[in-house]
Amino acid sequence: MKKQIKPFKFGTVFNQFPRFIENIAPVFKEVIISFPSRLNAMALDPSKISINENKIYNAGQIVFSIDICKKIQIKLLEGKGGECQISPTSERKALIKHAFELMKLAIRFNDSLFIDIDNFGEMKHVGLGSSGALLAGVAAGINELYGNPIKKEEMLTYLSRNYGEEIENSDNLLNPAQSIGGSIATGLWEGGMLLISGNNEVIKTANFDSNYEIIIGIPKNFNVSSEIALNKEEENMPNFIECGKRYGPQIAYRVLHEVLPSMNNQNLKIIGDVIYDYRFNMGSVENCSFLYPQLIELARNLSYLKLNGIADVFAISSVGPAIFVITKNKKECVDAFKKENLDIHFTKFHNSSYKLIKTLLK
Repeated sequence: MKKQIKPFKFGTVFNQFPRFIENIAPVFKEVIISFPSRLNAMALDPSKISINENKIYNAGQIVFSIDICKKIQIKLLEGKGGECQISPTSERKALIKHAFELMKLAIRFNDSLFIDIDNFGEMKHVGLGSSGALLAGVAAGINELYGNPIKKEEMLTYLSRNYGEEIENSDNLLNPAQSIGGSIATGLWEGGMLLISGNNEVIKTANFDSNYEIIIGIPKNFNVSSEIALNKEEENMPNFIECGKRYGPQIAYRVLHEVLPSMNNQNLKIIGDVIYDYRFNMGSVENCSFLYPQLIELARNLSYLKLNGIADVFAISSVGPAIFVITKNKKECVDAFKKENLDIHFTKFHNSSYKLIKTLLK
């Protein structure tokens, strides 16, 4: 039965921060950070992403951290009051306010902060984790301002379990979307690839050669709101549940015996083989086509890039419709993406955590 998806007000806490932090003073007057994006290559158990009441999702995933970054400024304002002032140019204000309130409750500060996000024109709801990166980036910036009292492991679980996505034309309400944690973790951990298990645990990271090109293709005719995406995903959830129950043990075996050793050896081809099998041979592409039905044909047309060894990794990201390759054969992949009339974006691995651009001591 389809669950009713009920919007919630920013600052709503479903899972409390797990420990008490004494009220602490800020260390900086101002912090500016750069927070990366992610590609969600595959889930480890897609049956665990069905919407539930406790907001804890144990699907696990393989993600790649990419150098598409948001610049986030957090500035301490004069006086107390715990107010959040957001620059007029910052988009997705409900998410920004949600991050602010979550951090205020965890750290127990009463300072007023000014927040500015350079996120104009970002690619929303195409599979790049822009919502999670915004939520985590603001939270990480606030954490830096106060001297990092929250550990990255705590930050990952706290934000993942109180996650939401903005509602179009609302600065106050969010939808309770599922978060496995990848878009949050990629900015908190070092590593161009992260393996996340159930319970939102980052169990391994790996860096990869800077000679790799990451090429992302997005259909030019795609445009959908988060509300539509969430409702369509819930309608199609039985397919994800069936996939997880059928292939979950096989995926776990291959992660243990193929993915983990290949992360040690930086063998991206073998990792790409596992991802490809999940996407193409376990029904993932079909399951994820609910937002963009042409995705099945599009992925099939481009699958030769992996099968012929032109790209080490070929997959859709999250539920798409973004398609990506990781390759050292840039021209052949670009030509293939152009033939399918995709908007093409180029990036690299982001092998570090978020970066401090500026700090100003208090």
